[in-house]
Amino acid sequence: MATYKETVGTAVTNYAGDNPGVVDGELWYDSTNKDFKYQYANVTSAGSWSTGNSLNTGRTALASAGVQTSGLVFGGTTPPNSALTESFDGTSWTEVNDLNTARRAFGGSGISNTSALAFGGVHTTNTADTESWNGSNWTEVNNMTAAKQGLTGSGTQTSTLAFGGGGSSTDTEVWNGTNWTEVNNLNTGRGYFSGGAGADSTSALAFGGTPPTTGKTELWNGTNWTEVNDLNTARILAGGFGIATSALAFGNEPAAAITELYNGTNWTEQNDLSKGRFELTGNGSSASGEVGFAAGGSPSPTGVELWNGPGSAAAGWETVNSMNTGRSSLGGAGIQTAALAFGGQAATNPDPTGNRGDTESYNGTNWTEVNDLNSPKRGLAGFGATNTAALATGGYRNDPAGAMGLTEIWNGSNWTEVNDLNTTRYDGIAGFGTSTAGIVAGGTPVTANTESWNGSNWTEVNNLNTSRRGLAGLGIQTAGLGVGGSAPAPGAETESWNGTNWTEVNDLNTGRDFGSASGTTPAALIFGGRGNPPGSVIANTEQWNGTNWTEKSDLNTAAGFGASATAGTTTASLFFGGSPPGATEAWNIPSNTVKTLTD
Repeated sequence: MATYKETVGTAVTNYAGDNPGVVDGELWYDSTNKDFKYQYANVTSAGSWSTGNSLNTGRTALASAGVQTSGLVFGGTTPPNSALTESFDGTSWTEVNDLNTARRAFGGSGISNTSALAFGGVHTTNTADTESWNGSNWTEVNNMTAAKQGLTGSGTQTSTLAFGGGGSSTDTEVWNGTNWTEVNNLNTGRGYFSGGAGADSTSALAFGGTPPTTGKTELWNGTNWTEVNDLNTARILAGGFGIATSALAFGNEPAAAITELYNGTNWTEQNDLSKGRFELTGNGSSASGEVGFAAGGSPSPTGVELWNGPGSAAAGWETVNSMNTGRSSLGGAGIQTAALAFGGQAATNPDPTGNRGDTESYNGTNWTEVNDLNSPKRGLAGFGATNTAALATGGYRNDPAGAMGLTEIWNGSNWTEVNDLNTTRYDGIAGFGTSTAGIVAGGTPVTANTESWNGSNWTEVNNLNTSRRGLAGLGIQTAGLGVGGSAPAPGAETESWNGTNWTEVNDLNTGRDFGSASGTTPAALIFGGRGNPPGSVIANTEQWNGTNWTEKSDLNTAAGFGASATAGTTTASLFFGGSPPGATEAWNIPSNTVKTLTD
């Protein structure tokens, strides 16, 4: 019989009380109450999008099939017309065998990355070609009754409904797994739809399209189309998926991010796509209130976003208000609703080096400029429990001081210089703790040196096992993590600090340096940074449960050299600054319910 670890991928852990580091469904033993427990996330009241890993090849006017954990995209315009097919496992895209006929502006249907149908579109001219996908290859099957482009469809590989097309077609055809048959027409002719939804050829929803751009929605009952309530926003060249009683529409031309959910009667506005786009595609589960994906389109042809709707319970990043002064290589402290950003490097500054002393305080909504650091610098370490008590140490400035050990403490109003580090350093110093009890480790020049802060002085303590710079730090003075870093290339090493020694523990899934982190040793997040090849920026987010790292939803904008609310948690964190310059992003996860296993 398989063990729990072999089945789930992690052992049953001991934890005194409710374990903040577990992922949904993971079992642990509460040694205080002597019970086995697990948790699940409470559902959300509205759906939202998060950024997923990009397509290998960017394109527009493509088609798709499947669900969020088993998807397929195919064809489109790269340019020229493409036959490329990519398979999605919920995390990564893999190139598989091409369509036989390259095409764009066509229809697609199917329930997974092993069962799909492609039909119609434009090759050199409009085509009626139909191809069936078996998980390995595309096979040409019987053509549609008429060549057409700009159509859409829904259903399965053996039971599909195709409708509309061109400028204003009302044509509707049914595929039974062998042949196409003409059936009753749409009430309003249109092409270049917002999208279509439906479980099979007996039940479907058509919405949006042109000309003119419309929000008209029609319901198919297996025999006839009936007009139902319109979209709130008329749109074309957008995406859609779901079933006839639970559908999702997203995007628009010109590029827009608007998303609406249909509940069988009305359309309701939901949280927008992270980036506006058109000529995209998407697919999802049988109910759009659950999960799905959107891929490709203009102006982000490689972009992928993951949908988690009402009734789902996934975490994600949301773009919020930016700092007043954008910068990289800065320090951060606090929590999501009370954060502090300080120092860093900006493109423009009275100081020709770009070094800044600016300090900004965040209240959960807006950034406010407050008093500057006494010494402008970049590449510093920062940490602290709130935006009223923080520490800034180390860094670099372009004067005779160069690399610095200078330390400043923030009391909510002003910075005060206190005793320096014993070893000067800058760029990617792991720092964690409070303004009166903290740790710094690593940095540039590349070092393993670790120092402990007691509120007055720095003391050298036991070194990291691996010298590196660009590592991220999180935790408290007696229990922390040093994560990633370069020695010399971006790595995945994770070391755990117990107040006395560093111990190597399980690696990240994605190696990086100059990432940002928050949390504690049993429950932490790392996000962004530079990946491989060295110099490339990444958006990857991973969660630590005390034993292993698990991939989570990505930042909306890939960036390195940013900062975080270091005392943030796995349910509420904050990322700000970075290079390339990006907006502030807030990480949120639904609240959890803990359940106790009973006989």
